Amino acid sequence: MKKSAQKQTVWKRLSGYLKAYRLRLFLVLLFASASTVFTCLAPFVIGKVTTALFDSVRDGVFYWETVLWLLGALVCLYLISQFFSFLQGFHMARITANVMGKLRSDIDNKMHRLKLNYYDTHTHGDILSVITNDVDTINNAVSQNLTSIVTQVITAAGILLMMLFISPRLTLIPVIMVPLSLLSAAGVMKAGGRHYGRQQELLGQLNGYIEEMYNGQQVVQAFSYQEHAKSEFHALNQKLRRSSYKAETTTGAVSPITTLVNDMGYVICAAIGCLQAIAGGIAVGNVQAMLEYTRRFAEPFTSLAGMAGSFGAAKAAGDRIFTLLDAEEELPDEENGIIPQDRSGSVTFKNVRFGYTPGHMLMKDVNLTVKPGQKVAIVGPTGAGKTTLVNLLMRFYETDGGSITVDGTDIRHMPRRELRDRFGMVLQDTWLFQGTIADNLGYAEEHMDQNKIIASAKSACAHDFIKTLPGGYEMVLTKGAENISQGERQLLTIARAIASDPEIMILDEATSNVDTHTEVLIQRAMARLMKGRTSFVIAHRLSTIRDADMILYMEDGDIKEVGNHEELMRKGEKYAALYNSQFS
Repeated sequence: MKKSAQKQTVWKRLSGYLKAYRLRLFLVLLFASASTVFTCLAPFVIGKVTTALFDSVRDGVFYWETVLWLLGALVCLYLISQFFSFLQGFHMARITANVMGKLRSDIDNKMHRLKLNYYDTHTHGDILSVITNDVDTINNAVSQNLTSIVTQVITAAGILLMMLFISPRLTLIPVIMVPLSLLSAAGVMKAGGRHYGRQQELLGQLNGYIEEMYNGQQVVQAFSYQEHAKSEFHALNQKLRRSSYKAETTTGAVSPITTLVNDMGYVICAAIGCLQAIAGGIAVGNVQAMLEYTRRFAEPFTSLAGMAGSFGAAKAAGDRIFTLLDAEEELPDEENGIIPQDRSGSVTFKNVRFGYTPGHMLMKDVNLTVKPGQKVAIVGPTGAGKTTLVNLLMRFYETDGGSITVDGTDIRHMPRRELRDRFGMVLQDTWLFQGTIADNLGYAEEHMDQNKIIASAKSACAHDFIKTLPGGYEMVLTKGAENISQGERQLLTIARAIASDPEIMILDEATSNVDTHTEVLIQRAMARLMKGRTSFVIAHRLSTIRDADMILYMEDGDIKEVGNHEELMRKGEKYAALYNSQFS
């Protein structure tokens, strides 16, 4: 029952995307119906031609006028049928393109509303597989099979009416044989749906692994991991191959099974029809028409059965797409969010509790008050909660208890855009998009003044190396900025933060990828930049934060020690031990 409900939900939600195009879809179905009706009439006319030729041979007189008139009518039927088929295909292509565009747009919008922990628990390759492969699978199912279903149903109904009109007795044969063929293939179709679901899942895993290996190609080669990587890829690829093989062969068996049963019906109909023609109970042309209709009557049901694989894949793809669209989002901003007029940069943590999983709290009772303009350094061992503290401040994650205020306002009552507009952030992991250096530095605002961009680059000690690059500030960075060094990428991210001119600056290991000489220059630039601004600096090189107004030593998610460098050194506890260990 649960699987049935999920299946209905997928198709129901997909149909919701088609509702906006009801009128055009109605026209598509109308054109498809008209094309099918004219196609169904063609075998009857062909039978009439055969009867006329038979009569001509029997009577010794060739009925030219009758034969030519029937052939002309047959040509007209085919032309009209193809005309409506063209109209149906043209409009269906537009509907499909619009629906898929809307679906991709919904996915893209959803990606910007998802909680960050979704990206922590799903590989990039798997997410990309949903956006590309799964949407394409839905696209194929809708564009190729939606109108086909209507066409096949109308074809079956039209052929049935024509057969009843010609010979009700002979009609019983295909009417009995078609359900038998479908029942014989029912189990195969069900198994095919399961295999297609597994195939889509494995395809996402494989894409995720490929994306991971290619992004870490330098590490792979540095650790001579190529053979292991190939082995793991081969294992995943083999699983996907086996799953795809089972899906294709299972659904591929549907057509032979149904065709075999229907062919038996065709033979029986031919034998009985010939006997009736010899006895004079039916015209020769009508026997031919009945045989043609008998074969065609089975085709819609065979086609519908053959679509089981496509719909099985579409159902699996739809499950993955709507699982993403239903994923938990960030809490929406309050309708009447508070925008504090004060932009001094004060920050307060009060009894803050937080855990990445509900049963395991990382922070249990964090309290902190930062005055405007203070430089706060956060130090501690790996996994102490330093970056988590900053993520909570930026509201990338929601607290499980307590409150965080910026400029006297609880950040939960501030619009995220307003909150984050007050921050400039430089992360340890650099991110630059494909575009010019100037566009990357001016990322914080549209059409940023060139002088402001250059000034920020000079403050970050990036101007000199930018001028040496081909094109200077107009040089186009490749994906991931792989055409410049890691240290240069770090300098550009620092310059980007400076250009945003924030009230509060966050530096998470901002100088970890530059040499010592450049680090000294950046520290001087940062000192000028952070003057009068509140700043949070996460650092492992403790020598760079000796001038901080406040140093937080964190361990196990809690703040263990607070004070400036001299105070903490005099205490001689955890911070002092960590500091001395770097110079021992």
